[in-house]
Amino acid sequence: MRSRLWLHGLICLTILGPLAPRPSFSAARPKKQKPAQTQAPATPATPSLTEAGVDEGNLDRSVNPCDDFYHFACGGWEKTHEIPPDRARWGSFTQIDERNLSLLRQILEADAAGKGDPQDAYRDKLGDFWAACMDEGKIEAGAAQDLKAELGALERVKDAPSLARAAAHLQLAYPGNGPLFGFSSEQDFKDATQVIAGFDQGGLGLPDRDYYLKDDGKFPGIRKAYQEHMVKMFGLAGETPEQAARSAEAVLRIERALAEASLSRVDRRDPNKIYHRLNLVGLESTAPRFPWKEFLREAKHPEVKDINVAVPAFFTALNQLVAKEKMDAWRAYLRWNAIRGAAPYLSRAFVDENFRFYGQTLNGLQELSPRWKRCINAADRALGEALSQPFVRATFGAEGKKTTQEMVLAIEAAMKENLDQLSWMDAATRMAALEKLHEITNKIGYPDKWRNYDALLIDRASYFQNVLRATEFESQRDLNKIGKPLDKTEWGYPPTTVNASYYPSLNQMTFPAGILQPPFFGRAAWLAVNYGAIGMVMGHELTHGFDDEGRQFDAKGNLRDWWSPEVGKRFDERAACVVKQYDGYVAVDDLHVNGKLTLGENIADLGGLKLAWRAFQMAQKAAVPNDKAKVGAGGFTPEQLFFLGTAQAWCSKTRPENVRVRVVTDPHSPPEYRVNGPISNLPEFGTAFQCRPGSRMMRADRCEVW
Repeated sequence: MRSRLWLHGLICLTILGPLAPRPSFSAARPKKQKPAQTQAPATPATPSLTEAGVDEGNLDRSVNPCDDFYHFACGGWEKTHEIPPDRARWGSFTQIDERNLSLLRQILEADAAGKGDPQDAYRDKLGDFWAACMDEGKIEAGAAQDLKAELGALERVKDAPSLARAAAHLQLAYPGNGPLFGFSSEQDFKDATQVIAGFDQGGLGLPDRDYYLKDDGKFPGIRKAYQEHMVKMFGLAGETPEQAARSAEAVLRIERALAEASLSRVDRRDPNKIYHRLNLVGLESTAPRFPWKEFLREAKHPEVKDINVAVPAFFTALNQLVAKEKMDAWRAYLRWNAIRGAAPYLSRAFVDENFRFYGQTLNGLQELSPRWKRCINAADRALGEALSQPFVRATFGAEGKKTTQEMVLAIEAAMKENLDQLSWMDAATRMAALEKLHEITNKIGYPDKWRNYDALLIDRASYFQNVLRATEFESQRDLNKIGKPLDKTEWGYPPTTVNASYYPSLNQMTFPAGILQPPFFGRAAWLAVNYGAIGMVMGHELTHGFDDEGRQFDAKGNLRDWWSPEVGKRFDERAACVVKQYDGYVAVDDLHVNGKLTLGENIADLGGLKLAWRAFQMAQKAAVPNDKAKVGAGGFTPEQLFFLGTAQAWCSKTRPENVRVRVVTDPHSPPEYRVNGPISNLPEFGTAFQCRPGSRMMRADRCEVW
């Protein structure tokens, strides 16, 4: 789902406006009455912002809301919150995550002590995983031997077949990005009922191809720091300084060649550019020097035939690289992938050096997260749906699921109303869009059927081996889907996740229990605030089905052009407006937001806010007299509470180093622009806050897609 916009303008407020003096309400003093008369009733107190679900302390009333609504709603929060030293960003998502971590810690500690909930089938596996991870003494004593054994096996790589076998092992068993390329199951873009194999570009240790190819800004310095980091890590693994330097040079050379053959993130946003269906013979013709059958045998899937080769040019370049580089360079590259993947799960020296580069240099973190947090995150990756079951019972439950489902249906009803009224769509395209809307399915809170972990071996002997076994277990679970009927009920990530998603090939939205908490969703929060916060997220995900990528998939999830040429042209014109708007925003220093990279998320933010507003208006009309949907709080009208709910869900701070990484890699705009960007395009905001024409939060060149 997911910088600074300084706005200037004037504001004209009603008596309930947020910059007006706060009225004080108290019981009216009784008048002197004649004995026969009764006392006059007391004047009811105005509900507080807290009752509505808005945090008064987050506001900065010195900021004009028509000038800069994000800082009006979040300026107080920014003044009173600092980014924790172990975080790159701090805001609503991370605050929820922090609360979730505390609860998950209680669950895992109880499991490890043998006091877990008897209804949790995998409490023993979770307890053993936690205990092994928290046993730092055993890790210090044994992890080096575990890694040494893995690296020793890589020294047997002497030719292309052994290179392929080693790459398959590292890809399946090691966390993080595997060597050379990506390999997984995926839906066929043009036949969404089929699950086929997918081979994609990959094999990089830095966040993106630009880190290898650009010579401006901080990229050269980061490459130098990366090479120095590799030398230190190779040294920790037992190499001499001279050997470590040679190994690092070989890795950087190979990774640069892979980066040069990779598509940019902007190009990858076009699904037609990453869909090239071939069979195994076609892949072998593209890169004949790499022994694909050997790779697939080692991956335990020799039967694979139908394949999507996302970037054929990448594999053509890989073919040339296999012939060009000597085996000692490939062994260094494989060792690096093993060390890099294993480092977070080894002794303190490896953990600290890994954090120094990836945490401090790249993202500006000041401290390594405490071990208990790292162990929770590792357990969530290894046994996510097992850990999610007690979490869901404690945080969400059936009542929260019912309320959320009702809101999603309201957002979908708003989308239907919107599609019916769009003037730029013709009848045929509108009908296809309505069909797609009708076919959307939703996953709310948690799965109806939980994942089975019976075959996964977890013990207290070795944390590192637990991680490897869990990673391979998940890799094989994914690959086992190839050639099988599509399971649309499967969840792509654990319900503990603080996020939401839309999958175009499934035409499906997911809203896990992890995010369905304050400030995004509160069971006691008022309709206005919930619709502004989680309603905007729901509308955002729904709009993804119709953004510049999602619109290329039909109701069944197939990549197909269902737009008439003229309507497609009108869409592109509206999308160009969004690109221009966000290109103008500065993320940090002189680094601008990339309007093309963030286009889909920005369209979704604009559409999401509009849909949430429509759904809230419908909810207001349906509410009974004196219902909270129609009542103001803390001096704000219900309409103003809606926008405060939206903005306060995004209050956030990000370290400058992490902003730079995100500008290159993240398709989401900075949080500040996820508020001011869409709100400045919605005229209803100006009406709610009585902004004068020309105010900065009322864009003259307004962008509207959906």
